[in-house]
Amino acid sequence: MSNQWIMHKEESRHTPSIIRGMKYEEELVYRVRGVCLIQIVGYRLELPVHTVATASNLYHRFFSRKSFQDYKYTRIAQACLFIACKSDESSRRAQDIAKSWTYKPKEAVLEKVISKFISDLLRNELLVLDVTCFGMTFDHPYYDMMEFVQEIQIPNEVATAATAFINDRLPLCMWYDAKAIAATALVMGYQTSGTPLPVDTNTHWSEYLHANAERIGVLYYWKLNMAIEIAGSIMDVYKLPKYSFSSKD
Repeated sequence: MSNQWIMHKEESRHTPSIIRGMKYEEELVYRVRGVCLIQIVGYRLELPVHTVATASNLYHRFFSRKSFQDYKYTRIAQACLFIACKSDESSRRAQDIAKSWTYKPKEAVLEKVISKFISDLLRNELLVLDVTCFGMTFDHPYYDMMEFVQEIQIPNEVATAATAFINDRLPLCMWYDAKAIAATALVMGYQTSGTPLPVDTNTHWSEYLHANAERIGVLYYWKLNMAIEIAGSIMDVYKLPKYSFSSKD
């Protein structure tokens, strides 16, 4: 990842939206809502997890430089998903994005609505690419996690729990490196599934945990301290207050 997209977590309290008067927690809620929409439509389109992750992180990058007061988060989320489909070669047309995003059960979407959606999508695609400097290099923790999973043959229930913790709803990949996120999520997956943490010291997994124990949240004898920074940041998404949003958001 380019250094321009790495920031300390505390720097997130001084984004354009917050400078303009938005509360920190409210901005995080907007981030969560945008990524949730990306994930829902990504599921409808049967997109690979890395494509959804690319879109989510592109969305976070955009709003690290622009404010939610100036741009509708739904429009930006749509553009980010479209760009990610192109970047990751997950071929989906603008029309596919439009139909999946506007889908309503038992309700036909008017052709003029689809046409307007596509027009806005193509315009916002250029906007997002310009603001994010056409930077499409991302380090996703899913790849590092799979390397750990394959090396020590992690049980499916642990891997599933860990994947759920890596949800990209908060800008974790702007705050921490991908491997640290993956390792933390796996440790949390072991804890929540009640499976003993492997302690074989002859693996890259164990070497990494020992070298980054305090940062990840692993204490002596492999006990997890959920208050340690990365684990705590992953759990922040569950602590956000509820904000009301109008249909115009």
